[in-house]
Amino acid sequence: MKLHKYILTVTIATVIILLAGVWFRSTTDDFRHDNPSWNGIRDMSAYHPAAPLPSLFDLPSSPQGVTLILIPYLSLSPDELEEISTFVSEGGTLVLADDYGYGNQTLEYLGLKARFSGQPLLDPLSNYKNKWFPLISRLTPDPLTLDTKRLVLNHATCLTDVEADNILARSSSFSFLDLNDNQIPDDDELTGPLPVISRHNLDSGQVILVADPSLFINSMQPMESNYTFIQNIAAITTTELLIDQSHLPPSNLHQTKNLLARLRGGLVTPAGSLTLVIAALTITLMPLWRERREH
Repeated sequence: MKLHKYILTVTIATVIILLAGVWFRSTTDDFRHDNPSWNGIRDMSAYHPAAPLPSLFDLPSSPQGVTLILIPYLSLSPDELEEISTFVSEGGTLVLADDYGYGNQTLEYLGLKARFSGQPLLDPLSNYKNKWFPLISRLTPDPLTLDTKRLVLNHATCLTDVEADNILARSSSFSFLDLNDNQIPDDDELTGPLPVISRHNLDSGQVILVADPSLFINSMQPMESNYTFIQNIAAITTTELLIDQSHLPPSNLHQTKNLLARLRGGLVTPAGSLTLVIAALTITLMPLWRERREH
């Protein structure tokens, strides 16, 4: 009997310790709002009043003055696309940052001609440390490029089918789009300058396209004028700056933390609290029931 109690106590304590370890462990997922590592965006949230958006269905009903940063590495459902369309048409600002994800799905639904090429943009001469980090110095005067001298991109792509009046930033003349992944410019490949940032007015709102979401991560913000550009995005926001978290690939750790968060949310309800009390009583009284059976 004592052995049973000991095993039960140790098991419960182990589960609690493991769950606590998962809950308090920092995530290392790309572009996560709560990730303090090089590939997260927590630094951006520390400098600006940016808030994570767990679902596009949580967008504010009055989007005027609201800016949403969307990094779509997961596909959007038709209902989510409609939420985005309504958000922009009623006055919201959408910053769509993509390189090899589902940005074109959103652009097609919104009826914009511009597209993300989805091919690597390399620059063998005008770069930060290698051809995968192109320096962007061809900037069009605009509130978004105010005090911005040069940007650094990281494994970026470029934009296509963008009208000249919409382009805010271009790569250098030495850049090229590497269609066959051989890392050298071929005769049939597009060469620079190529558009990487653009702005598009749509109904009462606007859409800003950025051909590299890595510009926002913690390790890239301090490079050249990247931080200034992010400040300029924040400056056009008069109400709220939101960062969508629902279209980033979730790791096992992130999924487990979300499950724990839902469980915690359920336990604060009357039904959840009652369930917890019953479970605690059951665990506590189980050894007594077993002892009575044995006698």
